[in-house]
Amino acid sequence: MTSTLIIGATGLLGSEMAQASARNGDRLHVLVRPATAGNEERLRSLKELGAKIHVGDLDDYDSLVRAAGAVDRVISSVHVDSASEMTLVRALRDAGVSRYVPSAGFGLDFAAAAPGSVPPLDLKRAVFDAIKEADLPYTVIYTNGFFSTWVATLGDLMRFGSSPLPPEEVTLYGDGKVPATFVSEKDIAAVTLRALNDPNAIRSEIRIAQNRTTQSEMIDLWRRVSGRSPRIVHQSAAELEAMIASAPWLGLLRAFWIRGETALETATPEAAALYPELTFETIEGALVALADATGR
Repeated sequence: MTSTLIIGATGLLGSEMAQASARNGDRLHVLVRPATAGNEERLRSLKELGAKIHVGDLDDYDSLVRAAGAVDRVISSVHVDSASEMTLVRALRDAGVSRYVPSAGFGLDFAAAAPGSVPPLDLKRAVFDAIKEADLPYTVIYTNGFFSTWVATLGDLMRFGSSPLPPEEVTLYGDGKVPATFVSEKDIAAVTLRALNDPNAIRSEIRIAQNRTTQSEMIDLWRRVSGRSPRIVHQSAAELEAMIASAPWLGLLRAFWIRGETALETATPEAAALYPELTFETIEGALVALADATGR
């Protein structure tokens, strides 16, 4: 039986990874921070999956080596921070894990996204370079847009977490006709576990490019399934660039809705072609679920 360590298992993506790993029959291990270790409510679902709890921190090299040394493979689903992720890379190299899925991949395909345009993506590139330099047996999964972030906000990242979702007012970026691709966290976990069981996926990159749609199409779909009609605020590409100048992380909006980088064809193999037995949740299904949850 293979053992798998999930880092970030109490988060939305991490919890899906933990469930997928348990369904796969893995011996499930999770790394939690000391503050989380005493929170029985947050750990209950993981313990119900039979997870072994390791207490540590991404900045604590020794705790990372101890946890990684107890397993065969590691999945990191935490937000990338250059210092912490570099410490993790070093610890996994020294622990000798057989496979590593880094959080550096959960986002845009490096082959499509322009360097220098989105600071978090540049951090991810640096982490990936360190992984290759350490000669870790990696599998990188490029996910493009998460349902919980992009579909639930109708493509308006600025609305994330600010109001009951989907929002009643949505900014439409550019002409609203640039396509992007999206995937649910559950499907990200399914692809990840499938790739971990694929010996051909060692030292490889895989992209998920399902659910291709424009922002205008997504808003129209929400109107149709929910009967609601959000107010639309138009923002030109030039106006968005002015915002990015003072808040560089908003370069993600440029990548999705101006440059269309998540929908560009690259040489990176696509998950649905590699694993045709997998099925993927649809944007329409996600929006119907949101409509039901908000009392359509």
